[in-house]
Amino acid sequence: MAVRVSVVNDYTVVIAGVHALLAPYPDRVEVVVNGPGSRDGVPVDVLLFDTFASPVNWRARCSSMVLDPTIGAVAVYSFVTDPRAVEEAFASGVTGYLSKSLSGEDLVGAVERVAAGEQVRLLGHDGEYASAGLWPTGEAGLSPRESEMLALIAQGRSNEEIASACYLSINTVKTYIRDAYRKIGVTTRPQAVAWAMRSGLAVTR
Repeated sequence: MAVRVSVVNDYTVVIAGVHALLAPYPDRVEVVVNGPGSRDGVPVDVLLFDTFASPVNWRARCSSMVLDPTIGAVAVYSFVTDPRAVEEAFASGVTGYLSKSLSGEDLVGAVERVAAGEQVRLLGHDGEYASAGLWPTGEAGLSPRESEMLALIAQGRSNEEIASACYLSINTVKTYIRDAYRKIGVTTRPQAVAWAMRSGLAVTR
């Protein structure tokens, strides 16, 4: 029987990317499109929480989802592999922490293990990605981290808030932002916000 999976993120383009990664495995996972926790009252076995451009309080959000009776288990799905993030996620009650460097096959296997009640942590290297096009604005030549910086800037986050949310130093954040600006051809924060909004990096909730 296929594992029912719901994907949660504040960006429709992010959810669409994860759905595309899971689509080749309909015999193993049933993607519940209307979440976060249920579709027409039907529970899900695993909620996959994509942390792309999540706010600083994402751990509290995890705790809330863990307590939802319509969700069997929660797994974090992230580019971030900092040990602090991983430990804080498990402390919030999640059952899995899965890197976005995983292939579709490996991701589905991990979801099946989480659904079976196993605590799973599968980590790559921070910022790694499986293949092009699986994150917003990847087609513009931006790395996953650069895309995330722009999404957080569009939310009105300061560099300090971005550093805290992404477990990065302030200098690393500034480097990502500078490189992102160069790639999209902007020089100011308002220009970056406008570009991000045009490119699908507007929060949907």
